[in-house]
Amino acid sequence: MFRRSLRTGKTTAVLSLVVVLSAACGTAPGSEPESTSTTFSELAAEASRNAESVQQCSTERLRVHLGPGDNDMRGAHVPLRFTNTSAEPCTLQGAPGVSYVTEESGQQLGLPAKRHTDGPVVTVKPGETASAALFLSSAPHKTPGCEQVQAGGLRVYVPNGIQPRFVGHEGTACAAPLEEPSLEVGPVRPGADNTRI
Repeated sequence: MFRRSLRTGKTTAVLSLVVVLSAACGTAPGSEPESTSTTFSELAAEASRNAESVQQCSTERLRVHLGPGDNDMRGAHVPLRFTNTSAEPCTLQGAPGVSYVTEESGQQLGLPAKRHTDGPVVTVKPGETASAALFLSSAPHKTPGCEQVQAGGLRVYVPNGIQPRFVGHEGTACAAPLEEPSLEVGPVRPGADNTRI
């Protein structure tokens, strides 16, 4: 009898201790502990919202210019640079549209650049520069039958943009019917000196 009472008393004490500890930890007996996955999901959603809140870089927010590059037997490899001149960050993704033109408001010469569009979303902060590798082929100088036409510059469309920018740069293209693309451009990537597609 005494042993049974002692055992019952110990059991009651242990249960009381469990209840007290559970209350202190904020978890009721028998309930599941709160999952932290909700917190992670909320953080991921917030990060996604923050990324979406940064607008795409429009043409008027950017200075478009060429940086120094290097030459090989195939042609010239230069960075086509996009500098954010606005007071807010913006994003670029994909390859710009590029073609030779006779002058700023002039006629397009040859076919537009072959584009490699698969690239990351690049956030360009105010004053920072991102760039796309631009290849200017020397093929027009070597192609038999090429009627060479001189370009006064490049017409550049920012990725997903509709307003072009003129970038002064002398080049050579072939007139029809040998108007194969003599330009090739890669996606915009972080940094001002990307020269290899």
